Amino acid sequence: MASAGPREGEAAAAREEQALRKLVVRLRNVQERERLETLVQTLSDLLELATRQSAPRLFGGQNVHVPLLLVVDLYPGAAGVQQVRMGWSLLCKLIEICPSTLQSIAPKDVGKDWEVLGVHQQILKMLTIHKGNINLSVIGLKALNLLLMSGIECFTFLLCLKEEVDVFSLVFNAMHSFPKNEEIQQHGCKVLHKLFEKVPEEQLTEFVESKDHMIILKVFKEFPEKEEVILPALYSLHSLAGPRNNVEVLMSGNVRCYNVIVEMMKSFPSSETVQEVSCCLLHKLTLGNFFNILVLHKIPEVIVKAVKTYPENGKLQAAALSCLALLTETIFLNRDLEERKEEEEEEKLCWLEACYRALELHRKNTDVLEAACWALKNLFLYQRNLHEKIGDGDNQFPIDRAVMLSMLMHSSSKEVFQAAASTLAILSQQNVSIRKTLLGKGIHMNVLDIMRKHPHSPEVAESSCRILNCVFEGSFPHLDVMTVAVSEVVKAMRKHEKSLSVQLEALRVLLHFMMPGKSSKNIIVIKSQCLLEGTHSLVLNALNRFIGNPSIQKRGLKLLASLAECTGALEILTQQGATDTVLHTLQMYPDKQDIQCLGLSLLRSLITRKILCIATMHVLSTVLVSTLRRFKEVTEIQMHGFHAILSVLGLSPCFAKLLVHESFDAVIFYQMSMCFTDQRDRQFQSLCCKCFAKIAENDDLKNVMLEKACIENNSIMAECLLLLGADINKKTKTNSLIYQVCEKGHNPKLVELLLANGAREQDVRSALTISIKRGDSQIISLLLKKLSLDVANSSICLGGFGIGRLEPSWLIPLFPDKLTPLRKQNAGSALARMVLKFQMKNISEDRSRASSDLNFCEDGVDKNYDWSFISDPLVDSVFPLSDDIDSEGSEGSLFTKKKSNSIAVADFHCREMAFQRSSPTLPRHSYSVGPGSDYEPLMKQRRKFFPSDESPSEFSPHIRPSDSLSSLISEKEYIKSLDLSSNELENIDAISQNSCLTSHLEHLEKLELHQNALTSIPEQLCENLKCLTYLDLHSNKFTSFPTYLLKMSCIASLDISRNDIGPSFALDPCLKCPTLKQLNLSYNQLVCTPEFLTNVAENLEQLLLEGNKISCLCSPICLKELKVLNISKNSISSLAENVFMDCTKLEQFNARMNALEIIPDLSSSITNLKLSQNRFINVPEAILLLPHLRSVDLSQNKIISLPGPMHWKSLNLRELLFNHNQIDVLDLSEKACAWSRLEKLHLSHNKLKEVNSVGILLYYTLL
Repeated sequence: MASAGPREGEAAAAREEQALRKLVVRLRNVQERERLETLVQTLSDLLELATRQSAPRLFGGQNVHVPLLLVVDLYPGAAGVQQVRMGWSLLCKLIEICPSTLQSIAPKDVGKDWEVLGVHQQILKMLTIHKGNINLSVIGLKALNLLLMSGIECFTFLLCLKEEVDVFSLVFNAMHSFPKNEEIQQHGCKVLHKLFEKVPEEQLTEFVESKDHMIILKVFKEFPEKEEVILPALYSLHSLAGPRNNVEVLMSGNVRCYNVIVEMMKSFPSSETVQEVSCCLLHKLTLGNFFNILVLHKIPEVIVKAVKTYPENGKLQAAALSCLALLTETIFLNRDLEERKEEEEEEKLCWLEACYRALELHRKNTDVLEAACWALKNLFLYQRNLHEKIGDGDNQFPIDRAVMLSMLMHSSSKEVFQAAASTLAILSQQNVSIRKTLLGKGIHMNVLDIMRKHPHSPEVAESSCRILNCVFEGSFPHLDVMTVAVSEVVKAMRKHEKSLSVQLEALRVLLHFMMPGKSSKNIIVIKSQCLLEGTHSLVLNALNRFIGNPSIQKRGLKLLASLAECTGALEILTQQGATDTVLHTLQMYPDKQDIQCLGLSLLRSLITRKILCIATMHVLSTVLVSTLRRFKEVTEIQMHGFHAILSVLGLSPCFAKLLVHESFDAVIFYQMSMCFTDQRDRQFQSLCCKCFAKIAENDDLKNVMLEKACIENNSIMAECLLLLGADINKKTKTNSLIYQVCEKGHNPKLVELLLANGAREQDVRSALTISIKRGDSQIISLLLKKLSLDVANSSICLGGFGIGRLEPSWLIPLFPDKLTPLRKQNAGSALARMVLKFQMKNISEDRSRASSDLNFCEDGVDKNYDWSFISDPLVDSVFPLSDDIDSEGSEGSLFTKKKSNSIAVADFHCREMAFQRSSPTLPRHSYSVGPGSDYEPLMKQRRKFFPSDESPSEFSPHIRPSDSLSSLISEKEYIKSLDLSSNELENIDAISQNSCLTSHLEHLEKLELHQNALTSIPEQLCENLKCLTYLDLHSNKFTSFPTYLLKMSCIASLDISRNDIGPSFALDPCLKCPTLKQLNLSYNQLVCTPEFLTNVAENLEQLLLEGNKISCLCSPICLKELKVLNISKNSISSLAENVFMDCTKLEQFNARMNALEIIPDLSSSITNLKLSQNRFINVPEAILLLPHLRSVDLSQNKIISLPGPMHWKSLNLRELLFNHNQIDVLDLSEKACAWSRLEKLHLSHNKLKEVNSVGILLYYTLL
C-alpha cells in the first residue's frame, strides 16, 4: 500500500505526458481553415495542462511554442478571435512556466509552405488587427512585456508593419483606448518602461515634446490606489526623465510631476519599491537644478522620511541622499528667509543620523557611501552647529570615523574619496577637536597614499589638497611631514597643470606651510625645497593659464612673494617673466584690492632686479597710476605703489614722464593733501615727498603738473610748484593757466598765487573777461587789483576794460589798507621746502656715488648758499623728516646745487616771500605784469634782502620782508585817482550805496568816468567825494546838467562834454562853487551859455563850449578869472559889444568855425586868437589893437588885405595864419621890425602876386 501512492503518481504523470503528446501532434497537424471548435478545444486542453503543478515538467523541452505560433498566425482576423486569444494566453503561460521558451523564440523560417513571422512581429500584428479587442490587447501587451523582459535584444526587430505603425503607437493606442482597464495600463506602462530603457535620448525627448507622456500621468489619476499599476508608471517616468529637456517639461506648471510623486509616496508609505522608484525619480528631477521648486513643495520631507523608513535599501539610500545633498543649500536659504524657525521642523529635516546609518549599513556600497558623504558635507556646511553632535559621547555620532573608514575601505574609488575628503575637510574647519583627532590618526599620510594611488586623477588631487589644507590649519606639522606633503602637492600641480581646482587647492596647501608663525628655519627649508622643485615655474604657469580666476591670482601672488625672499629667487623669477605676469594680473583685476596690493608688493621687489624696456614701462605706468587712483584711501596699496615708482625712477628717470602722462600728479596731489590733514603716517608722508621730489626734478614736468594743479584747483600744490620754479607762462594746449583757473572759478587763492608769480597782462585781461561773465567777485577783485592798482601813484586804473557793470565788492579790495600784514606760512611753502630737502639729498647721494673715493668738505660746497635757513617749524609739523634724511644742523649734512633741475634756494626764498604778501599790482598805464614792468623794481627791492653772494644768516634781524611794500603804502595812505572810463557802464549807483566803499571814495581826488553810457551820476556819490578835484564825464549819455556836481567842495575841473545836454540849462544863483576852474561843455546841444554861470563859478578859468548850437552871445561873460574861452564849432554870427568887458584875464579866445563878420572890443590880455573859418572881410581893428597878441588865426575867411607891421600894436607876434583868404596886397616896407619875432606867416591860397620888401622882414626874423 505504501508503494501504491508513487505508482499512482507515476501513472498520472504518464497519462498527462500522453495527453500532451497527443495534443501537440494534433496542434502540429492542424490545417488551414480547420473547424474552429476542434482548434479551440485543443488549445483549451493545452492551457488546462499548463495550469497544473506539473506543467514545468510536462512542457519542458517540448517546444510547444513553435506549432502554437504557426496556429496563431493562421487566424489573424476577426473570425479567429477566440483562437488567437487562447493561443496567446497559452504562449504567455508557457513563458511563465518555462522561461527558456524566450531563448528559443527567434525570427526564423520554420517551414516551406508557411510564411512565418518572428514572435515580436506576430504580437505587433495581433495588436494591430485586434486593437479594438480589450482581451486581446491585454494578452498582447502582456506577451510583449514578457518578451522585453527576457533580455533578448529583440527590441531592435520591433519594426513597423506595412501600415507603418510602430510599437509605441500600438502601446499608446491600447492605453488610450482602454484607460479604465487596469491590466492594459499596467502592462502598457511595463512595456513603455522597457522600451524607454532601450531608445536613444533624442527619441525620449521627442515623446515628451509630442506630449505622449501625458498617457502615463493619466494612470496616476485613474488608479491612485493600485500599487501594481502605478509602480510601472513610475518606472516609465523614471526612464523618461533622463534628458534635461524632459525634466524641464515634467517640472513645468502644466505637469508638475513632483506633485504626483509626492502623492504616490504618501499613498504607499509601506511600499519599499514605490519609495525606491520615487526617490530615484526625484533624484533625476533634482539634477535639473529645480531646487527651489522642489523645496517649496516639501519634497525634502518625504525624502527624509523614506530614508529613515528604509535604511537597508541601498538604491533608495543612494538616490535619496544624493537628492538631499543637492537640495541642502536651498533648504537652509529658504529657512533663513522664514520669520520663525521651529525646532521640530528642523529636526524633521535633519538627516544626520540617517547618513550615519547609511555609512554603517552599506559599507560595501560605494554609491551609498558617496551619496551619504556629500549629504553630510552640505549639511555641515549650512548647519554650522551640527558638528557638535559629532563624537563618541551621548547623543553623538562618530561620523568622522565612519567617513574616514569609508575613504580607506574604498581607496580605489575616486568618487568615494572625493566625497569623504570634502566632508572631513568641512568638519576639520568647524571643529578643532575633530581636526586633532584626524591628525592623530594620520589622515594626512593616508591622503598622501591615496594621492599616489591615483596620480592621474585631478579629482583625487583636488580633494587631497583640500583636506590637507583643512587638517593642517592651526597646526605645526613636523618638517618631515611638510617636506613629503610639499613634494606630493608639487607633483600634483605638475601632473594636473590644466586643472584649475587642483592648482587652487595646491596653492592653498603650499601657502599654509609658508605662513608666518612657524619656525623660521622650517619655512626657509620649505621655501628652498619649493624653489628647487620648480614651484615658482608652476605658479607662474598657473597665473598665466588661469588669468580669469581671481583666487588663483591671489594665492599665486602670495606664494611668489614668499618665494621671492629666498636667495637668488628674484633673479630666477625675473628671468622667467614674473614681472610681465604680475602686470597682466594687475591689468585683469583693477578692482580687486587684495590682488592689487599683492601685485604691487611683488613688483616692488622685482623691478629692482631688471632694466625695463619702454613698452613694459608704459604698461607699468598705466597699471600703477590706475591702481593708485582707484584705491586712493588704501594706505597699504599706496605704500607699495609709491615704493615701486621710486624703484623704477631710480632705474629710469624718463619713467616720470610716463607717470605724469597717466595723471600720476592727481594721485600725488591727493595724497599730499591727506598728509596735511594728518590722515597719513610719517613714513608715508616721507615716501610721497620722495616721489614728488624725484618727478619735480624735471622742469617740463613741473610745468605740466602746475597746469594740472590749476585744473584741479589745488592751490597747495600749485604754490609748491611755483616755489620750485614752475613757469606760469609756459605755453599750454588751450588757454593760459590763469584763464583756466578763472574759467572754473571758486578758487581766489590759486588766482592770487598765479598773479603773484608774474602772469602776463594779456592773460590776466582774458581771465578778467571770463570772470566777469561768471560773476566771481573775489577773483574779479584780484584781477582788477593786479591790472589797475598803482600803489606808487596812489591810483586805480580800470579804464578800457569794458567790464559792463561795476560791483562794490570788486572795488573794495582794490583800496589797500594802511598796512598789509605778512601772511602766515602755509602748506605749499612747507611742502616746497620738504621737496627741496629730498632733492638736495638725492644730489648729494649722486655725487657721492660718482666720486666715492673723493672726500667732500665744506670747501667743495658752494659757499654762496647756506641751506640752513630752509628749516621751518611748519615743515617739521606737516612733513616730519624720517630717519633717513639728514638733519639740517648736523655736521655731516651736505647740500649742493644742481644747475639744470634744482632752483637756487635764495630765489626760492624770494618767491616764497612774494607769495606771502599781497599780490603785486600793475601801475597806472603799465602794459606788462611780468618782468620788465613797474613791478620789477619792487621785486628787485625785495630781492636785495637776499643777494646771491650773502648768506641769509647774515641778515639784520630788524629788517622785515614786508618793509618795502608797507612803507610805500604808509606814504600814500589812500587812493587818490580812480579811472573807470571806457567800461560801458550804464550806472554807478551801486558804488554810491556801499558804506564800506564810502570811506575810500571820500579821499579820491580824481575820478574818470568818460566813455561810458551813464545818464546820470548819483548825488549821494557826489556828496561822498569830499576831496574830488577832477571829474571827467565826457562821452556819456547825459541829457541834462547835474547841477549838484557843483556842490562838491573841492571840484576844480569838470568835463561833461560829448553828451546830449541842452538846449539850455540854468544854474541855481544861490549855489556857489568857488573852486571850479575848468568847465568843459563842448559837443552838447546847448543854444546859449548856462544861465547864472557867473554867479556860481566866479573863479572859472576855462570855459569850453565847442561844438554846440549857440547862435549868439547876447549877454556879457562876467568871469573875471576866465583865461580860456572856446566857442568854436557853433553857429555864432554876432557877439555883444560888451561881451568881454569883465574878462580882464582872458588869454585864449577860440571862435573858429562860426559865422562872425565883425568882432567887438577884446580884452587886452588876449595872447592867442583863433577865428578861422568865419566871414571876415578885413582884419578887425579890435585885433590890431591887442597889445599882447602872440598868435592870430584868421585862415579860411574872406580877407582881402593884410595890414602891414606898422598897423599892429603888439610887438610879440609869433604866428600870423591868413591862408585861404582873398589877400592880393601885402606891404612890408614900413616898420618891418615890428614883426621881428614872427615865426609863422601863412599866406598860402591867397591872390598875392608879389610881397614888397619881404627881404627886410627876412632880415629881421633871422636876427
